[in-house]
Amino acid sequence: MYDVIVIGTGAGGATVAKDLSLKSKNILILDKGSNQNNGTYVKHMKTRQIHLENNLSDEDKLKYEFLTYPLDLTNIEEIGGTTTSSIGNACFSCSGCYTNSIMQQFEDKNLDIFEELLEASGELNVKYFPKKLWGHSTNLIASAGEELGYIVEPMPKFINFEKCRFCGKCVYGCVFDAKWDATYFVREAVEYGANLIENFTVFEILHENNQVTGVVGLDKNNEKHIFKAKRVIVSAGALNTPVILKNSGVGNVGESIFFDIFTTIGGYLKDANLKNELMMGVKAEFGPYFLSPHYSMQLKPLMAKKGINADDKDIIGLMLKFADTCIGNIDEKGQIKKTLAKVDVDLIKEGYDKAVKILLKLGVDPKSIVATSLKGAHPGGTAAVGEVVDNNFESEINGLYVCDASVIPEAPGRPPILTIVAIAKKVAKIVNRSLEEDKNGI
Repeated sequence: MYDVIVIGTGAGGATVAKDLSLKSKNILILDKGSNQNNGTYVKHMKTRQIHLENNLSDEDKLKYEFLTYPLDLTNIEEIGGTTTSSIGNACFSCSGCYTNSIMQQFEDKNLDIFEELLEASGELNVKYFPKKLWGHSTNLIASAGEELGYIVEPMPKFINFEKCRFCGKCVYGCVFDAKWDATYFVREAVEYGANLIENFTVFEILHENNQVTGVVGLDKNNEKHIFKAKRVIVSAGALNTPVILKNSGVGNVGESIFFDIFTTIGGYLKDANLKNELMMGVKAEFGPYFLSPHYSMQLKPLMAKKGINADDKDIIGLMLKFADTCIGNIDEKGQIKKTLAKVDVDLIKEGYDKAVKILLKLGVDPKSIVATSLKGAHPGGTAAVGEVVDNNFESEINGLYVCDASVIPEAPGRPPILTIVAIAKKVAKIVNRSLEEDKNGI
């Protein structure tokens, strides 16, 4: 019998496991993936295409052709989860950037994670990207944005800038040990005494009389195993967590979903060389969306289709990331339906037009400007606070907690990793108190 079983090792699972292991040596971590080498994570990315329901006008389909493409939804199911391929962005998700930030959403539900956010920032050594280290294209974009009247500011990062080589390859997993990812906390948890089982797929949480009793799943040899515990924390990510919860009989799961959708808008600018800079070094905030320097491998072939044959070094781009509406669902098999609402389309059009203005200000050839298909790398909302879990992040089943982006009610339109780490630290405190009460017979 374990004190706690943690399912998943992304930002939420790794953090909660590490913090719990400081107090208890009887923690079991289960993950369907395994440890991989830094520099290889792109090949471990899973991508599925989601056909978004929408009511685009013929005019929009022509001008914003990229809105007609299927959305690419990506995640990594290995130790460390999708943190391993992040660009190290540490957004604080505060209402200073967006009135419907995660902090504001939680505050509206009388839930406070401010203390944990500060703790997370300290542990991840969050720093703003120093201006003296900005690359050529980052400086160009920042200057152009400011000339257009936009407020451009450095992006906070969980990157050690003394170790960073500014190679632009964060998504592969940092080979220079400069960027934090969740594998660091997994290793700490194991050092503190937690047990880690890789290649184990949990498909159901066991419970009796509304009390958790354990989990059941399959190992890498497809053999069934049951592990017993009075507390289980599901941190399998917003795509896998709802499937586990649905299969366990938890209600209201997967009735909404957001992707924090983004696209990259780019074009030809000789010797821009953005590909070899630290991506997303600065940002310009516009409430529900923001713009940030970003290179995508999709830009080159899209430009080639328009007859523009550019070298990688001559491509410059901007990510447009926005808070999409939470209209959609995910079923017990993981199948997703998602609608692109009119308000979403309007935000994309507005942000796209602003990005184009910056590119034109830089001198980008207007005929070369293209936009990638929409993408989702930060899904959430599938087991939201107030719908599926309470303010202790506990479900209707006693001892069953959720600790990942699933609990965030609505899209923040910002990278969520730092906030998920803060949520996990909150959950760890709650569960540690529960363990202490058991120990003292309360």
